[in-house]
Amino acid sequence: MKQVFFIIILLSTSTFSQNNEKVDSLLNVLEKEQLSDSLKCIVLSRLAYYEKDPTKKIAYANDLLLFAQQTNQPNFYYNAFYFKAYADKYLGNLTASLAAFFEALEYTRSDRDRCEIYTAIADVYKQNKDYENAFRYYNLAIAVFGHGLPETSPEQRAQAIAYSNAGDGYLTVKKLDSALLYFEYAKSIFESNNHEIGTAYSYGNIGLVYAENGQNVEAEKSINQAVSMLEKYQDYYSISIFYTYMADIYVARDEYSRALSYANESLRMAKEHMLKQQIRDANQKLYEIYKKKGDTDLALGHHEEYLIYKDSLTSIETVQQMADLRTEFEVGQKQVEVDLLTAEKRTQRIITIAIAAFAFILIVLAAIIYKYYRSKAKVSRILGEQKAELERLNNTKDKFFSIISHDLRSPVAGFHGISQMIKMMVQNKQTDQLLEMTEHIDSSVDQLSKLLDNLLNWAMQQQGHVPNVPEKLNLKEMAEDLVKTLSNMAQGKSIELSAEVPENLDLWSDKNTTMTILRNLMSNALKFTPEGGKVGVLASEQDGMAKIEVIDTGVGMPQDKLKKLFQLQDKKSTYGTSGEKGLGLGLQLVHEFMEMNNGKIEVSSEEGKGTTFTQWLPLFESVGASIKA
Repeated sequence: MKQVFFIIILLSTSTFSQNNEKVDSLLNVLEKEQLSDSLKCIVLSRLAYYEKDPTKKIAYANDLLLFAQQTNQPNFYYNAFYFKAYADKYLGNLTASLAAFFEALEYTRSDRDRCEIYTAIADVYKQNKDYENAFRYYNLAIAVFGHGLPETSPEQRAQAIAYSNAGDGYLTVKKLDSALLYFEYAKSIFESNNHEIGTAYSYGNIGLVYAENGQNVEAEKSINQAVSMLEKYQDYYSISIFYTYMADIYVARDEYSRALSYANESLRMAKEHMLKQQIRDANQKLYEIYKKKGDTDLALGHHEEYLIYKDSLTSIETVQQMADLRTEFEVGQKQVEVDLLTAEKRTQRIITIAIAAFAFILIVLAAIIYKYYRSKAKVSRILGEQKAELERLNNTKDKFFSIISHDLRSPVAGFHGISQMIKMMVQNKQTDQLLEMTEHIDSSVDQLSKLLDNLLNWAMQQQGHVPNVPEKLNLKEMAEDLVKTLSNMAQGKSIELSAEVPENLDLWSDKNTTMTILRNLMSNALKFTPEGGKVGVLASEQDGMAKIEVIDTGVGMPQDKLKKLFQLQDKKSTYGTSGEKGLGLGLQLVHEFMEMNNGKIEVSSEEGKGTTFTQWLPLFESVGASIKA
């Protein structure tokens, strides 16, 4: 199902301008003119602005950043990071794009810049299907100006873009009430600014929400309003998309007559204005509708036309080969005509015709063989991709089950510790302290509920893979949360649990996998430390990385076990000092997640004296420094 995305049209700083003449002119100025440092930065900034090739855009942005740093002109840092981020997003390098947008955020020069950067960051999260972070940054963008802006201002238009993109996110996840509310906000702002294109798209998006909600009359009214406004700007591509979307909605409700009406109108408009992509999509939609209705003849006709336009759009090489074959055939026919006119003998004429016929048969035969093997190869490739995808999904499912099962053991062990303490108090008739224990139980329940919510949200966000979206994380806050979560488990064994982490130690890593790493190591340390022992977390900065140590005074491990510690040899688990049971999967996940976050882990241990797990994870500051370099 296709939706209309108009943010690129509305952004005041379009990042993919088609003005090649301006790029050539700026390059000429840069090469031949003697420019001051400030003017050279301006020229480099304009080059990054007008260049349409994203790879070249990144190169110009890096040149601008380097020269601005060399000449101490921080006013241009924002432009450099901004253009680089959008080019990386266009290329699909979402991690690099996100990092560059965060750097640009540090150098915003106005509230409007900040609003646009928040919106751009949210767009990247949405593209990566991380809707929780996407909505958080959309709302930050909206909140930059509040509700006290003048009726017509560039700041209001930036705010309207944030509303529109947030509404699209809510529509994607089927939160229709929120989507409608945000689209209405955007429409109101666009109307007050007399921004007709933005208003038109808002009407169209509102119509999509109505259609999803089954309000067909309101949907058609809004869609038609959008269409009437877009016709003024001859935006037939978007109109055709709206019509195809409406057809899709009615197909889902088995209202085939109305679906056919919209799909046929989309096809008519696309053909009238030679919009090949929409001709393809409209034919595909008509094929689906007629197939559902059982009208095989019409379905086949539209499917054949769909394949023709699909091939013309996606296989330029095949089109060229067909053109070459036709040229060869026509040249051969011309030569045959010349031979027939100049031939003096009947036998020569017969031989020529026979050769031409034989060549034609060979061409037809070759085309049939080629088509057969191409279809066979395509089917084999699709089957192989489906097999690999199923294996990947199954492996991911097993991994998530192991994560959830392992992480739930720590708080459950904490409840066991509380149970032992209550039993001891009852036996010693210390009933006056039982009320205090209820507070510990409430705290443990809150921590367990929070852990369950985090694990559920994480599992719902993954789409066939373990999501890995790095962000700026405060290590001290994470360590303190884990100490709270595991405190009951520690108290149950009379273990001293502590964390010494500097305030300003910020990581650049994925939150969920990093929390899983630390939670596994700390719970394992408690598991293998006898009563009265100590478990601690120490952190410091070392060579641009965060050095994190999880230290215990537990039973330790022999050297032969250390060599195979991170390998999943079998599924036999080791019991803790109080009989705690594990799955045998935790340390393998720790090792795998460390690699996902560009970190490393080492372990040292001595039997009877304890174990130290040392991890190194990237610092946020070092990631920013590498981009500047």
